Amino acid sequence: MNAQTEGHVMNIETARAERFKGTVAIFFTTHYQAEKRDWETIEEVNGPYHPAAGYYRSDNPEIVKCQLHEMRRAGIDLIVYDAYGTYSMCPTDLATDRALKVLVDELSHQEHEPRKLKLVIYIEKYDSVPTREEYESALNFTRHNLAKCDFYFQYKGKPLVLLYLNGYPQCLDDVEWSNNDFTFKRIRPFGDIDVWAYVSSYPQKLRRDWMPVSPGMDSAMESYYVEKKKNGKADWAVIQKNAMRADREDGAYFQRQLRRARLGDPDIIFISGWNDWQWGTHIEPAVEYGYKYLDLAAELLGRWTETAKYRDQ
Repeated sequence: MNAQTEGHVMNIETARAERFKGTVAIFFTTHYQAEKRDWETIEEVNGPYHPAAGYYRSDNPEIVKCQLHEMRRAGIDLIVYDAYGTYSMCPTDLATDRALKVLVDELSHQEHEPRKLKLVIYIEKYDSVPTREEYESALNFTRHNLAKCDFYFQYKGKPLVLLYLNGYPQCLDDVEWSNNDFTFKRIRPFGDIDVWAYVSSYPQKLRRDWMPVSPGMDSAMESYYVEKKKNGKADWAVIQKNAMRADREDGAYFQRQLRRARLGDPDIIFISGWNDWQWGTHIEPAVEYGYKYLDLAAELLGRWTETAKYRDQ
């Protein structure tokens, strides 16, 4: 790393020695309870990474329990629950979401865990925008079933809800105004000053509220899936050529983004993501890199010692 690049990031020794005192959040998708799309795409195009847990279902209690253990190992504080990144489900389905029920059961029984995880709901509608009714349905479910739980995350004195902007729904201002018992933050890729970023190229813009981090990025499998879904076929070679990418560099890119995020000393560092295999932003253990990203996170967040229990088990 050259001197110019080094100046964009926190000194590595400082990152290791000084604990990040803010909240570390991670994007978490559970559409694997309804669709195998990521797994099928990995097999079809011979994807570069394969989940160490196998091609799992998100509503499997043993899988969820293992994922939470691994998040604690990484020094994560907050699970950002995606509702929904799938064609098969939409925000009105929260009440029947089997994976969410399993997750809530686990978060409700953390008495013996040194690291207690929190939850926040992230509302989106895959490849579209929610209607007013869909927003209200998801917010009502969150209000009555999650927001008052000890494990639900509060920001600026109210339960936080993230709203993904896939376009700009005309109803969104009214939805926020009529649900002022929540703190709302809008989010999209490469967000500007008024919108939190889902992902960002390096070096990320320094801000005090929210800093995004990813281990890399590759939109090719996502684009392939969408194209094939819409048109019945897709040209993998063309899609690869036009894909949005940030090379993982065997963990070096993640290190730079994380140390850059720490330089901003934000309220929240957002890691995108846990298991977004289609976008290539996952840090969930893979056959190819094992626990590399979990342990890099714990180390560079200054949380190595407090996460030791989860490496020893």
